[in-house]
Amino acid sequence: MRFALAIVAFIVAAGMVAFGIAQRTVFAPDDRQQATVQLDDSAPYTVIDGSVLNTFSGQQRLDALGNGTVFAAYGRTGDVQAWLAGQSYNSIGWNAEEQQLTSEVRVGEPLQLAAGTTADGSTEAQTTPVSPVGSDLWLEETSAENQLTWTVNVPDDISIILASDGTAPGPGQIDVSWPVTNSTPFAGPLIIGGALFFLLGLVLLIWGFVHMRRTRGPRRKSSPRPKRPRPAFLGGPRGGVDADDEPTYRRGGVRAMSGLALVGASALVLTGCSNVNVSEYFGDAPTPTPTASASAEAEAEITPVAVTPSQVERIVKEVSDVATQADSERNSDLIATRFAGPALQERQANYQQRGADGGIAAPNAIPATPIQLDLPEATSTWPRRVMAIVGDNTADTAPTVLVLIQETPQSQYLVNYAMRLQADTDFPAVAPSTVGAPVLNTDNRLLSVRPDQLGAAYADVLAQGDSSPSVGIFNAEPDQLRKTYGVDSKNERKSKLPTTASLEFANGAGSGPIVAFASNESGAIVALDIVEKETIKPVESGATINLSGRIKALVGKDSTSTGIESTYDYQLLFYVPPSTDDQSKVTLLGFNQNLISTKEL
Repeated sequence: MRFALAIVAFIVAAGMVAFGIAQRTVFAPDDRQQATVQLDDSAPYTVIDGSVLNTFSGQQRLDALGNGTVFAAYGRTGDVQAWLAGQSYNSIGWNAEEQQLTSEVRVGEPLQLAAGTTADGSTEAQTTPVSPVGSDLWLEETSAENQLTWTVNVPDDISIILASDGTAPGPGQIDVSWPVTNSTPFAGPLIIGGALFFLLGLVLLIWGFVHMRRTRGPRRKSSPRPKRPRPAFLGGPRGGVDADDEPTYRRGGVRAMSGLALVGASALVLTGCSNVNVSEYFGDAPTPTPTASASAEAEAEITPVAVTPSQVERIVKEVSDVATQADSERNSDLIATRFAGPALQERQANYQQRGADGGIAAPNAIPATPIQLDLPEATSTWPRRVMAIVGDNTADTAPTVLVLIQETPQSQYLVNYAMRLQADTDFPAVAPSTVGAPVLNTDNRLLSVRPDQLGAAYADVLAQGDSSPSVGIFNAEPDQLRKTYGVDSKNERKSKLPTTASLEFANGAGSGPIVAFASNESGAIVALDIVEKETIKPVESGATINLSGRIKALVGKDSTSTGIESTYDYQLLFYVPPSTDDQSKVTLLGFNQNLISTKEL
């Protein structure tokens, strides 16, 4: 009988465990909730707003089907909408009643800038489709052929943009799915109950073997004894039990074990009917049941930064790669994809010089790492500006300061200034990269010197030295530029000229933008450029001037009888204290000086 009960327990255990596992596998419902939408083939772009992606909780899985390349990227919703200014695109929405995605063709509103114009000055140019691949606005991007599957976890203020190459139609079908909970309250109790029945079967099996071993031994026969009447207080003869009446004892044990099994099974069944958290029995908790996203509480409006630290790392890396390749190949078109203003003038002039004279050195390399300082502008409009200090500070090389400007949402960040920091200069404290700093107006009067007057004042100091009325505005130390190219250096060069030639200097404002980042303690870090014209010409009839080096390379002659005008550009970075600080002066933080053009008179 014990063996039969053990077999029954094993069968019950196997059935309970199998059914419990089947609830988690074979009989489990779909683990994702999916919505599909067919798109208008005419629009080159598709946008899925963050609020739609967060209709249900959990990671969002995006499946996009198209012909050819399928591109996807995500960025801040405001940046995505700005990039689409004037463009036709599919806007993906959510129909709460039908629980389905919807699609509507829209046209992005033209981006308005300071003077009430669009990003590039005309609404017509904004309607020209462009490729979104590699835009500096995106936080992350990916692509695939014909079908793209992308699992993301974006918040409400992030949107996804999809396209092909920006001109061909975008993907024709979009699937978005979210994880759902597969609630299997019986699985845990069934598996645990099966384990208990398995143990019960083992106990019965072992008990059966032990009993069988005992009953096989020799038995001593005893003479039958008369049955004594059961005392009345024990229930009479029907309940009589003799010490040798083993069958009666076994039947009682079997009944007891059977009752125990029934009680255990009943308890497990009742337990299975209750709401059990399966995560108590298995290590991996199920994904929470998707619920409609609740409206977030209103928060204080904070001006976003132009770029995140990860974006700055990617942008600087691309700038470094482009500069390395363009400098090696002397490729003026390539360098223009990441440089503008004075920084571009410097490199293009250098390429021309090196094309004529291979002995001329290449421009200073742009390092990609480490980024020692990352100061983005705190703004949600355009243009946007970022300052970064990149590279190690070694005995031979100082870190490089980059000032990058993004003129429109669809353009890239371009390096307008690239200069080396001065040695032994304490850089002023600035806001962290996650907060950013405002860019001040160039006519700001709360600084000791207005940014738009700073360049002219410093140029006068270079030209006149201590005789300049502006000399008291600037710290004399450290100022390596004044020592190398100041009035003393100019006078020394004049003294070495023969009497048959004359040398004159004139300076003025440069062509680069003036960028003033607010620093802590109400000061500013100002980047600008000035130009200096150097004119050398013969003063006697028949005299000639011999040319060499960079000037010779640009002019293409060994000598001239009329004279040469050379233009040098000075990229400058200053710290300007607030007007309330009477103890501090303007400090030169970094600079770069290069010959950018020459012409024969």
